[in-house]
Amino acid sequence: MTTLLDSDACMTHLVDRLLSSVNSLTDDLTAEILSGEHSYAESTLLSHEQLRTAVHDNLCTLLTAVRNGGVPTNMDAPRAAGRLKAEQGIPVAALLHAFRLAGRFIWDRLLAMALDEDSTTWLLHRASDIWAIIDECSSAAADAYRTALEEQARRDAAARSVMLTTLLDGTAGNSSSAWEFMRVLRLDGKGPFRVVYAEINDGADPLPAVEGHLQASDINSEWIHRAGSLLGLLALANEHMAEAVEERLDGIALSRIGISRSFTSPMDVPNARREAQLAAQCLPPETSGTHVYGSSPIALLAAASPDVAAEVAHTVFGPLLTLPTADRDVLLDTLDVWFATGGSTTRAAEHLHCHRNTVLYRLNRITELTGRRTGSADSSAELYVALQATRLGAGPGMTG
Repeated sequence: MTTLLDSDACMTHLVDRLLSSVNSLTDDLTAEILSGEHSYAESTLLSHEQLRTAVHDNLCTLLTAVRNGGVPTNMDAPRAAGRLKAEQGIPVAALLHAFRLAGRFIWDRLLAMALDEDSTTWLLHRASDIWAIIDECSSAAADAYRTALEEQARRDAAARSVMLTTLLDGTAGNSSSAWEFMRVLRLDGKGPFRVVYAEINDGADPLPAVEGHLQASDINSEWIHRAGSLLGLLALANEHMAEAVEERLDGIALSRIGISRSFTSPMDVPNARREAQLAAQCLPPETSGTHVYGSSPIALLAAASPDVAAEVAHTVFGPLLTLPTADRDVLLDTLDVWFATGGSTTRAAEHLHCHRNTVLYRLNRITELTGRRTGSADSSAELYVALQATRLGAGPGMTG
């Protein structure tokens, strides 16, 4: 009966024979991998010499571990192989298949030599050890592969972030450079394009899974976090897709979202960014939803000139803004609903769940405090502008 000591001695003897001819074995195993794994054979980035070097180093690591009867003490070769395959675009499945081919290659050579020396019995008892070593090395290679992909993704993301920032800031230089950035970002269709500004509140994602939602409508986009906001550059297949953009964003919006007007040249991105930011500011603070630049001219005026808007609000409303909060808000809410219902006291009363005379009383109260009658076109216009300014936070009052 073969003793454990005899088994170790036999294994050492056979592995030493393989190690003495490792260069020829490397050529044989490289040829097997190329014939047995199409990803290696078809790769235009991984050279034959790179593959042979990786095979040689890993073959030495594997044989040394088998000789020593345990886990490899040095995983440099498997890790280097994993990084190389990730950098060259070889699938991880192909990487692991190559290690399995190496395991079978080593086993076949050991078995053939054991048969020649009539010493196969002990080898069967060492089979699990050999495959455990293969598993350890392939796992190390796979871990290095994943790490390399993560690092590559971070580098790519950083490069894309720089390109998008350059477009948003208008520092691309010329049109050719701007279009090249758009090409790399996969936004190089004929357009139209739009910029989206999403306000970030308390660190929460203002547009969860936005890229996927837009991609479902065949809208490509690139996004970047910047100064308390999320900025996106969108490429639409045609102008008819603009409605889909608004619907998709409005359905997931968790804060104020501004959308620029459409444009067709990447040189117009900086202006579109400003439009998108102003559009977001056309919505009341601490609300959520989307607003397209220019869709509400009066709100745009208030957002573009907040200091002037605040002055207008105080000038028009005057004493009304000094009332206790509850009283002030009732009057402003009533005025807002009255405008929204087209100046109909009946419909305003229905909306506010009160009597029509109550609405009339509140409107008269506004006239007493401001000196402006809702029945007068000029006064009504001033009240509406002041109301919009107040609604957008230019003065105390409505915030929703």
